[in-house]
Amino acid sequence: MTKIDFEFETEYGVFRDAITLPDNHTLTDAEIQAIKDQRVDNWIATITAPPVEAPAPADTIEVDGVTYARVV
Repeated sequence: MTKIDFEFETEYGVFRDAITLPDNHTLTDAEIQAIKDQRVDNWIATITAPPVEAPAPADTIEVDGVTYARVV
């Protein structure tokens, strides 16, 4: 197995990762670079994505931006 460690300095900090390939892999340098680029792009997309708003618990209801306790 061949392990290729790499890192990118980005505006969000340092991204470090590694690619593990079999010794007899047939990927070109350009294909390996594309994998590295895709991984850092995915990381940046993940950390810059807006937060997902969690649904209100079942015991509350939201009306016009105000959360009320559901009385049963």
